[in-house]
Amino acid sequence: MSTIIRRKVFHHDNVVNIDNELKELGLRQLYDAESKSFSYLIWDKETEEAVLIDPVRNQVSRDVIVCTNLKLIYAINTHVHEDHISGAALLKRKIIGLKSVISKASGADADEYIEDGDEIHFGKRHIVAIATPGHTSGCMSFLLDDGKAVITGDTLSLGGVGYNIVQECGGSVWSLCDSIFHKLLHLPDSCVVLPGHDNGTGTHSTIEKVRNELSALCGNTTEDFVDFMDCPSRTPAQVPPKKNICIACNKKDGVEPFYVRCLRDKIKNRWGVFG
Repeated sequence: MSTIIRRKVFHHDNVVNIDNELKELGLRQLYDAESKSFSYLIWDKETEEAVLIDPVRNQVSRDVIVCTNLKLIYAINTHVHEDHISGAALLKRKIIGLKSVISKASGADADEYIEDGDEIHFGKRHIVAIATPGHTSGCMSFLLDDGKAVITGDTLSLGGVGYNIVQECGGSVWSLCDSIFHKLLHLPDSCVVLPGHDNGTGTHSTIEKVRNELSALCGNTTEDFVDFMDCPSRTPAQVPPKKNICIACNKKDGVEPFYVRCLRDKIKNRWGVFG
């Protein structure tokens, strides 16, 4: 039975040493080349119930095929994305009974809302939601039930590359610092980090490695990280070309608002393209 269970107490201690092969974690990492985004499919082998984290609309056909032998219960967004449109709405049209999930703090539309410490259950498995605001005000990370890995969305990047703040979605550098240094980096060293994007620094890492990378890059305190983010010489993250459209759609669960459709049709009629 799939459920979302409210939990107000969260513990980080259920983590053990593991092999780096992602298949050993009971999940599959999927990729969208256009946005360089990762999606994560997690399933219960016994019941074949599954969840898909951060689906991309351009990859819905692939995701439906990948889930052919699974019962997809939830399409979960870690936050309101700025670089791609969520595949949640389109997936719900193709998969009967599928529900979309996002944090209550995001202010976005969804079928179900989660808060810090909530558990999302599917079959005999679950993931635990960790509120990690900063990139946006509603960012969530998800710890696997066995504690072996954490899916961090855009909160924690690999190699110190790709950190940015989406002010249109309530992002805050100080909140990001708190989420990184006081939450995620307090997970045990062996916990595998599964990021939201491929920034050319690998597909996954560990908390220990990410902590060491940040220490070498900008120091060990929140103040050091703020200085790093404000440094003029730091290469800023590129602004996605469809940022405003993606945000507008993702606030509506991946559905194109009427004014966005009008803008798209106007551009098509005038130039024959939609960039």
